[in-house]
Amino acid sequence: MTDKSYPSNKKIRVLMDSQAFDMQTHGGISRCFAELITRMPEDVSLCLPIIESQNVYLREKGLVSDRDSYLEYCNGHPTPIKRFWYKLSTNIKEGHWKQWDRMPRLSQNETEHLLAQGDFDVFHPTYYDTYFLRKIGNKPFVLTVHDMIPERYAGIYTFSDHQLKNKRKLIPLASHVIAVSEHTKNDIVNLLGIAPEKISVIHHGIDQTPYVPIPDGNGYGNYLLYVGQRGTYKNFHRFVLEVTSVLNNHPELSVICTSDPFSAEEDMFLRRNGVRGRFIHKFVHSDAEIMNLYHYAQAFVYPSECEGFGIPILEAYRAGCPVMLNRSSCFPEIAGDAAVFFDFDSRRQGLQYKLEELLSWTPEQKEKLLTIQRERLRLYSWEKAAQELANVYRRVAWEHNNT
Repeated sequence: MTDKSYPSNKKIRVLMDSQAFDMQTHGGISRCFAELITRMPEDVSLCLPIIESQNVYLREKGLVSDRDSYLEYCNGHPTPIKRFWYKLSTNIKEGHWKQWDRMPRLSQNETEHLLAQGDFDVFHPTYYDTYFLRKIGNKPFVLTVHDMIPERYAGIYTFSDHQLKNKRKLIPLASHVIAVSEHTKNDIVNLLGIAPEKISVIHHGIDQTPYVPIPDGNGYGNYLLYVGQRGTYKNFHRFVLEVTSVLNNHPELSVICTSDPFSAEEDMFLRRNGVRGRFIHKFVHSDAEIMNLYHYAQAFVYPSECEGFGIPILEAYRAGCPVMLNRSSCFPEIAGDAAVFFDFDSRRQGLQYKLEELLSWTPEQKEKLLTIQRERLRLYSWEKAAQELANVYRRVAWEHNNT
């Protein structure tokens, strides 16, 4: 981020809400906020009103207790009728008559109380629900935009109309917007007409401590790694078509895919291409497990057409895994020259050609890429991101108090 620095000799009181942690037990958005929260400088007093949460990152960092109000209400013996009375009584107690039939949003209720009190300088919602607008008054708020994929592909792929509507409402109203990449910033400017000076780019970070692989942790032989969802713009089907001939040339090679199990349609597609037996689905239960998968892979392949940032790139860097990226979206910005890039529309630069090339490398050629990747990784730390976020808070508070 290139914004100038603002005074840090006065406490900035930041109120953050629970949206990301309410919607994710684990996932990129909630992890990002959990990492930033724990690294704020001393002049930022950050309040995160979480009554209870199943989010693994909050629990790992000791930011929330193991309390479960619903289980307490029913003495550890839940039944449908107890669930009904819990929802009804709790929502009515909080004044949410119209929402009596949904699980109470205890943390959001607490956030609303604090918003009404107004004892903060800057508000930072962690997602796009607009509930806070009726409570915030004239206080400034900062909004983080992780990508503009739904806006880019509206009408082509199916996305939540609710999310699209809320983003279009909140982004122009925000005092300042944070984008996670220059690519995402450009999308906000071009798609929504937001002034560039209203947007700061703050890249994600990653744990910089050296990764230590689990000895003898490879139970899959030689494999390529595909991480994350596989639908629509992720280009999974194009990936399968390109990699099929590579698998035929290398009978010892397989492909491991994380995230959800293969759908019936994906299963049929793999069978039609004669590679169903070469594609392995793997549930990942911990950071150590995914890092091990990266470490022992021949390469991590990221064929997606568009991403907001691409945290798996940094994970692969840290694990010492060769990275192959579609030359698209934010990937050149994030990776620089620290990856093997391919172009689906070019034969000589296509995935099939580049993958065969990588598989033929000598150990010295592979180590050269890994060295460049390790150097690139040093650019991305959560400490740096937290300092840049704190400066946005200072800027927004200063501008609010001096205009």
